[in-house]
Amino acid sequence: MSSSNPLRDPADRRLPRIAGPSGLVIFGVTGDLSRKKLMPAVYDLANRGLLPPGFSLVGFARRDWEHEDFAQVVHDAVKEHSRTPFREEVWQQLIQGMRFVQGTFDDDDAFERLRGTIEELDKAQGTGGNFAFYLSVPPRSFPVVIQQLKKHSLADQSSGSWRRAVIEKPFGHDLKSAEELNAIVHEVFAPDQVFRIDHYLGKETVQNILALRFANTMFEPIWNRSYVDHVQITMAEDIGIGGRAGYYDGIGRPTPTRRSGSGSTTAAGRASPSTCAPASVSAAGSRRSRSSSSAPRTPPSTRRPPRNWARTRSSSASSPTRASPSASAPRCRARRWRSGTCPWTSPTASPSPSPARRRTSA
Repeated sequence: MSSSNPLRDPADRRLPRIAGPSGLVIFGVTGDLSRKKLMPAVYDLANRGLLPPGFSLVGFARRDWEHEDFAQVVHDAVKEHSRTPFREEVWQQLIQGMRFVQGTFDDDDAFERLRGTIEELDKAQGTGGNFAFYLSVPPRSFPVVIQQLKKHSLADQSSGSWRRAVIEKPFGHDLKSAEELNAIVHEVFAPDQVFRIDHYLGKETVQNILALRFANTMFEPIWNRSYVDHVQITMAEDIGIGGRAGYYDGIGRPTPTRRSGSGSTTAAGRASPSTCAPASVSAAGSRRSRSSSSAPRTPPSTRRPPRNWARTRSSSASSPTRASPSASAPRCRARRWRSGTCPWTSPTASPSPSPARRRTSA
């Protein structure tokens, strides 16, 4: 039996292997996301032996810090939020490649210093010119940073080296703004150089929804609209705004969480087998599956509505007879039928008359 995961996307190249010579530049390194997620994640990778010995970490922010100040901030964040135990020997190796560049996003001198820092790390740490730029900044700053990277030749790939851009959500506030931002990004970086990330959707619990949905024999037969009445997603935090006031003041709290986090989680939970079919399905079959899954289902003919007795007189019989059930009205819950909210009944249909007993002729 094959040990490969049938739910893994063939295009997913994430493997537990040691990365090649490289470095990471974090814009907005003093923010809440960087302190709680990014810097501890870098240390965890180093602690698991998945980073190269000469890995470099460069922070870019407005704070008037020296390299040592930045290293101390990373140290405190790692000890507080890392998932793996702190080891001094790993930290001492990681700190060798840490640098900090002070400046604002529209400061040309700061980006020139950043380019000089990257060139110095290429020689000292052997990064080979391979750097990823993580934009942990508010969405309004994305175009400015991208254009500065282009202006100062920081996005150029040469002599076998690579450059990448990692962009946090939210990516625009509507379709038009997202398309405009996408055009700006692709003026500088090719599509295969850009990685859009949502750290919430990267959580294992969220990623395992599909496995829980389709691989669990107890949930699979009943996880559909015939048995699920409604879905509730609770997003609870035990922390306050902290240093995120400026970020939320510009985009608000519901934008990154409700649309990107909760919306994507709900979509994963509502996935049907037709939308999760393997790529080997033919195009015609895929079209049929999509059209059938999007169209409302016709209730099975075996379903019967609640008993609907009516007093009808026939020319050949004087006794009341039972009305024939309507084929278009499926069986619904009694409380919904009485309240007139059955989803398959006409909104103008009158409530069913109360049942009457069949009377026999003498």
